[in-house]
Amino acid sequence: MIIKIKSYKRPQYKKLLNYMLHDEGRLFNKEKRSFVITHNLRGNSINQWETQYIENETFRLRKRKDSVLYTHEIISFHKDDAENISLDKLELMARAYIQMRKINGMFVAIPHFDKDHYHIHICASGLEYHTGKSLRMTKVEFQKLKKDIQNYQLEHFPELSKSVVRHNNKVKSKEQERGQDKKRSKENNEVTKTEKEYQFKLRTGRATEKEQIIGILKTCYKAAESKDDFFKKLNECGLKTYIRGGKITGIIFENHKFRLSRIGFTEERLEELNRTFKRGTEINKTREVKDRNEKDKNISRNL
Repeated sequence: MIIKIKSYKRPQYKKLLNYMLHDEGRLFNKEKRSFVITHNLRGNSINQWETQYIENETFRLRKRKDSVLYTHEIISFHKDDAENISLDKLELMARAYIQMRKINGMFVAIPHFDKDHYHIHICASGLEYHTGKSLRMTKVEFQKLKKDIQNYQLEHFPELSKSVVRHNNKVKSKEQERGQDKKRSKENNEVTKTEKEYQFKLRTGRATEKEQIIGILKTCYKAAESKDDFFKKLNECGLKTYIRGGKITGIIFENHKFRLSRIGFTEERLEELNRTFKRGTEINKTREVKDRNEKDKNISRNL
């Protein structure tokens, strides 16, 4: 497959989303079914998604005039593989790509078909979800992403042989290869787990365990005054925390462990609570000193 990424520096999210959702090239199967994947986005309308993309920009840590606000990412397959491609395969590929691209990102993915070949359009925020950190990739990271998603394709859909691209490979030591295989296996397990959760939701119409947990975490995060207060509120909601390496790294929900960093609550995001609390405390102290000085001046005048 071929992956293309184009960056945009103007907030024209709606223009791309309208094209992805309403263009005549959007793919539907014989039953008139298609798919729309949203990751770290709520709702099912363009206006709702656009609002959340814009809101996410308010968390940006480094603001510049030429900051990348969003990217248009396209996953294309060779036209000679058309007879072996199905809507279900495209959906699995899109979900795998999103997991490998950045689990903390914000994405909308929709399949298209034109010019005799299948492809997937993805609108991605230029930032991680509510962390303010850039979603940009280095050339090395982009090369790795292309190789990893192709390895997923080779493993799960070997029949798509015409879409295999020969990437430049550097000589690696056996230790590097073992490390990469271990990491790839771990990532694929995460993709499989996510797909199972998605299928469960389709069958039952109920939120998955992960969705329930993320909802609780978001509520506690918004209400928390500090990192410690966040963990305290989680315990009050019935979510027990567990410690690894001397610090809290995850929560336990119905006897299942969930690592915080893998569901969007990274160490950087949690530390932001402490920074916000510290800034608030410093502002309050400054105000108290100012008020006290004003009071002393008034007393002096009266004397």
